[in-house]
Amino acid sequence: MAGFTDEERERIREQLIEIGHELLLQYGPKKTTVADITEPTGIAKPTFYQFFESKSDLYLVILQRELEEYMENVRSELLGVDDPQEGLERFFRCYVEFGEENPFIQQTVIKGNYQDILRNVSPDQFAELQHQELAEFVPIIEEFQRRSDGPISEMEPLTVLGIMGGSIGLLILHKDEYERYEQELDGIGDGYYEHVRNVLIETLARGLTTD
Repeated sequence: MAGFTDEERERIREQLIEIGHELLLQYGPKKTTVADITEPTGIAKPTFYQFFESKSDLYLVILQRELEEYMENVRSELLGVDDPQEGLERFFRCYVEFGEENPFIQQTVIKGNYQDILRNVSPDQFAELQHQELAEFVPIIEEFQRRSDGPISEMEPLTVLGIMGGSIGLLILHKDEYERYEQELDGIGDGYYEHVRNVLIETLARGLTTD
């Protein structure tokens, strides 16, 4: 990267990440161009590729940062919690909060297709991201297993994560449909989605940790 000092490279890279994040949330990956990202930084479009191989490479960095922040929140919520049922319930609620309230996840997963932002990411890069995720998740699940005599104690950590994604994750994806039920169907009042979500979380946490 001839022409830039180390300090300048770091500053420009952070600017590209910040601007890319803002534009992705505002316009989505398809409507955001490399020129849109580079223009506010004052660098030419070709210079972008001195910092990132592609838009997907930039978006991957953004996703990694979002996941790191999410895991910090998980660890904070679990700090000092010894009861496995309470811990697993908090773990599930952090997952819900991430899916329902994180703007990046809303834009790229809930309302869009995350594959659009990772289209040009190499299989090795994607595999590395998944490996990093598991490295964060698995010790947490194993701690629940160590403290519980329930079914979770005999499960593979990936099975527990699959149960979470295949139940709570799908519920989050269909939140809008549940909220439409409240308006269209007699006998279903306000807060139906929240009620179903809370019952699901409590039931899963109790069922997985209770002997």
